[in-house]
Amino acid sequence: MEFDYNNLGLKCGLEIHQQLNSNTKLFCRCPNELQGTRKPDFTLKREMRPVLGEMGAFDQAMLTEYEKDISIVYECYNDVMCTYEIDETPPFECNEEARRIAIQIAQLLNSNVIEEMHVCRKNYLDGSVPGGFQRTMILAKDGYITLENDKKIGIDIICLEEDAARLIKAVQKTNYFRLDRLGIPLVEITTKPDISHPNECKECAERLGLLLWSTNVKKVLGSIRQDVNVSIKEGTRIEIKGVQKLDWIPLLINHEISRQLNLIKIKKELHNRELKAESIVDEPLDLSKELAKSKCNFVAKGIKSGKKLFGINCKGLKGIFGTQLMPDYRFGTEVSSKVKSISGLKGLIHSDENLKKYNFSEEDLKIMRQKLHSQDDDCYILVLGKKKEFEKALEVIKKRVIYAFKGVPPETRRALENGNTEFLRELHGGARLYPDTDSQAILNTDDEINIITDSLPEYPWIIIDRYSKKYNTEPRTIKELIFNDYLPLFDKIIEIYPENPTLIFTTLLETTTALKRDGKHIENITDEDYMRIFTLLKKKEIGKEAIEEMMITKTENPHTPIHEIKEKLGIEKVDMDELDEILSEIVKKSEQLIKEQEMRAMGPLMGDAMQKLRGKIDGAVISKHLKNLIQEKLKEMK
Repeated sequence: MEFDYNNLGLKCGLEIHQQLNSNTKLFCRCPNELQGTRKPDFTLKREMRPVLGEMGAFDQAMLTEYEKDISIVYECYNDVMCTYEIDETPPFECNEEARRIAIQIAQLLNSNVIEEMHVCRKNYLDGSVPGGFQRTMILAKDGYITLENDKKIGIDIICLEEDAARLIKAVQKTNYFRLDRLGIPLVEITTKPDISHPNECKECAERLGLLLWSTNVKKVLGSIRQDVNVSIKEGTRIEIKGVQKLDWIPLLINHEISRQLNLIKIKKELHNRELKAESIVDEPLDLSKELAKSKCNFVAKGIKSGKKLFGINCKGLKGIFGTQLMPDYRFGTEVSSKVKSISGLKGLIHSDENLKKYNFSEEDLKIMRQKLHSQDDDCYILVLGKKKEFEKALEVIKKRVIYAFKGVPPETRRALENGNTEFLRELHGGARLYPDTDSQAILNTDDEINIITDSLPEYPWIIIDRYSKKYNTEPRTIKELIFNDYLPLFDKIIEIYPENPTLIFTTLLETTTALKRDGKHIENITDEDYMRIFTLLKKKEIGKEAIEEMMITKTENPHTPIHEIKEKLGIEKVDMDELDEILSEIVKKSEQLIKEQEMRAMGPLMGDAMQKLRGKIDGAVISKHLKNLIQEKLKEMK
């Protein structure tokens, strides 16, 4: 999918959230580490409500969260949490280690560090913070990052803030958050909307990630999160959250452009039809009695169980709900996903669909049209649910249909793996940030900033260029080493075994990935284990074919030293005389095969040889010696 991005006025920006690898959390001294799947010691239940911002207005996103009527349960630990996480004590002083890491990141991004930082409270009502607000502070402004073509993407703001709690599960109307992540220090980097092409956005996100991972940040799954902001000239800014992979970025942007363009087309079509927004949605009517014996099984069952079937007629909207906005995503899906998010009702049925696929009979359809006074140019919507759910759903439907006359509503949307997005919440406004009354101003002195500046690490793209040239490999290989935090280990191994850099790349990237896919616990293999394996290879006590087998054994026996694994696998050093003796025996037993197939016998004989010698000596050496022996045997046969 390609667009004329310049003509559309495409503007993109990135928000990158990266956890810092300090010893403790940002505003307390609890350990900076997640507890995995460990069972919590106790739970707390809270209810949330919206509050007025400093300008005397409610934040629309918080009101939407409140309308969802969700209860919050927090899962807690006695030994790695304090009363700060559960909002029972004021914050400690800001973590100095985390602040210095953040300053280093700001300097690498050519930003102006704020001399006097002020801690602010940013309101959230989704339950991810027990106090209803996150503590954050602007650390630096007005920086930039340079792309490969030398284009500079502006860095608007860099914030140092605490991470939110992690959502563990959602059961009916209750969300369960675990508080081990709450308070972990992170930087939030917000670019200016200088990005004008989807691939440019992907490159910028990748460069920011590489730069962050060259500093003291957490380098584990989930420690970096990226959001993409997208807008076009006639549309509006949409925030796409939860972009888990770099490869998703161009697809998500293109699909969002498609969505906005089609919403703009709907807007123009509604005006062309000379419809009036305020009178387009009729009052809902209860169809439960008339459709109690419907041929549509789930409707009949729902009504029998006590649910109500309501119908809403929308004047002049024929074809609008069926308009495709993105691949496999129509305007009806747009309304339905918002209804589901706020009211909890799953799915809408509308007359732009083929209603016979739900097994509605002709009589059912006739009753609905007559009862709702639906004309040929109209579209009607069916909602099945309890009264309280329906009342919320109706309000959402009305607002969303009316907003279609304006075009694209400003929203925060969740990224989906297929490149589409779904409604998450209204876009946050500015009425939710105010000074924290429990914290003093924090000073960043010139002397401290200068000391940090003097010891900045090398830019990763310079490292990538140098390593790829030195070791004759693709730049992406070095990028993968950095993103997998293997570059320091590669440096150690290459000193031990400089003969074959490609083998080291393959081991650290491809072999580890394959073993992870097979469910092996790669984390059980330490840096020292890798170094000992390659030391054995250097001494020719093992062949390169033994590396994977030794790695597998180590993942299953984490406390067993490498030399014992070598003995356990029966890997013994084989000298050249022993090699020739073993291979000569194989050749002798296969004389008839060699006579019939000549050099084509090399494959089967190599298989026999590897069964006896795998891991004991390099396969290339085996192949060379075997080839010579077969050639000699063929000469004898002539």
